[in-house]
Amino acid sequence: MEWLIFIIFILTLVYFLIRQLVMIYNNIVMLKNNCYKAFANIDVLLKKQADLIPMLIVITQKAMDHEKALFEKLAENRDHYLHADILDEKVNLANQLLPQIKKSLIIAEKYPELISGKNLHLLQMQAKELEECIADRREFFNQSVTLYNTEIRIFPNVLFTFIFKFKDIPLFYPSREAIS
Repeated sequence: MEWLIFIIFILTLVYFLIRQLVMIYNNIVMLKNNCYKAFANIDVLLKKQADLIPMLIVITQKAMDHEKALFEKLAENRDHYLHADILDEKVNLANQLLPQIKKSLIIAEKYPELISGKNLHLLQMQAKELEECIADRREFFNQSVTLYNTEIRIFPNVLFTFIFKFKDIPLFYPSREAIS
């Protein structure tokens, strides 16, 4: 009779332990999926922003041949972003693309014949609107990422991180690059 009680006790303990481990794993997966969902919302806007780049290049290219390297790099980064599939890579490329777009618009403003054109003004307005929308969504994404990154670093969750190779997701931050 004592063995039966002992076995029932051990089975109950194992059941609750397994249940707790499944809940921890499911929570980590849910937080990770929230990060991907949050970035998918940003990705739509970043693709629209990337679509502004060819128009910016066309509008400003004639007047600024000496800025050609900047525009070539901008076009190259746009292509890399549009072809990136991995979240980490997309976040890193997006973190590089925004300062380049801002820098291009600032350079374009230095040319009076461009400033007087409607196209540049419309492009600047679209870029500003997209930037504001991205900033709103960036906050939610970064909250989701912070929760996920914290969750995979606390004990006992860190064991799942090691076993299932969960990795930190980088934050999407506003430009740190100084624009001159």
